[in-house]
Amino acid sequence: MPERFSAFHTIFTGILLQALPFLLLGALLSSALRVFVSDSTLIKLFPKKYGIGFATAVFAGFFFPVCECAAVPLMRSLIKKGVDMPVAVTFMLASPLINPISILSTLYAFPQQPMAAFYRLCFGLIISLGIGLLLLFYPKEKYLRDDFGSYQPETLQNRQLNTVNRLQYYTESAADATVMSAEGSRRTLQAVMHIAAGRTAAKSDRHSELLLKMHTLLMHTCSEFFTAGHFLIIGACITALIRTAVPQSFFAMASRNTGTSLLLMMLFAFVFSACSTSDALIARSFSARFPFIAILGFLVYGPMMDIKNLAMLLTLFKKRFVIELTALITVGNFIGISLLSYLLL
Repeated sequence: MPERFSAFHTIFTGILLQALPFLLLGALLSSALRVFVSDSTLIKLFPKKYGIGFATAVFAGFFFPVCECAAVPLMRSLIKKGVDMPVAVTFMLASPLINPISILSTLYAFPQQPMAAFYRLCFGLIISLGIGLLLLFYPKEKYLRDDFGSYQPETLQNRQLNTVNRLQYYTESAADATVMSAEGSRRTLQAVMHIAAGRTAAKSDRHSELLLKMHTLLMHTCSEFFTAGHFLIIGACITALIRTAVPQSFFAMASRNTGTSLLLMMLFAFVFSACSTSDALIARSFSARFPFIAILGFLVYGPMMDIKNLAMLLTLFKKRFVIELTALITVGNFIGISLLSYLLL
């Protein structure tokens, strides 16, 4: 028992210590994108034509790095602004895989197998594009929730505008009250001075706006880091538990059949729900027990579909469509990875 606990502790802490820097860097870049680049700017990059639209959806994630935690809300904004659903879904599937941090973390996790990052990227982009093309045949206007149009998530620009409007409202109200009141008690004077200071601070000069955005960047990074960190800790814990508690004979039996091992690693990816910027470290811990094709299943399928993605999709799409999309992504990954591995590996 002490030996197993020591092995569990070593595996668990090893995964965390190596994955956390990539997770933090990914959260920082993703938050910077959300804070300094408006949704309208991103939406303008997606042409109306399907050909260019799909090409943009596949490669946009490299220049605007987001993990799957931010890809789903961004896809929601794209659809709300008129981007076709197949193009938006393609962006959601491809962007976490082509994220530069995800590529770097994969290269770091597999220093003896640098082609792992290449195959992860190629397989992921091809499968993402294939799923997007298949969605062209899905009936329009039958996938959004009935309350989708009325749901408007608050953006940074809206929060800034609302803050300024509230300050202006309270300032003007206080000023009118001061004019009407001849007495002007000390409490009223202090309130006016406080509101006037707030109004001055809320002016849209570059310095105050930059400070506001930097503060928002910090808060958003912390929120995304700790949210994704929960799943990383759970994934690292389950990985260490499997490595130490499951007999070696089980892995030997599962690895005999390529299809079984691929399905098992895809299931692990779905349950672990690790962020795409750090999941390669978890996948590496299974590399000695499963064939490379199964490891690719973990690396490619995980960023496209896991528990947290499924929960977020249910807030956007109808349940039937989410089930069908989940099945399409799962079957598409299994067939695509199996076929591409047979042709290329």
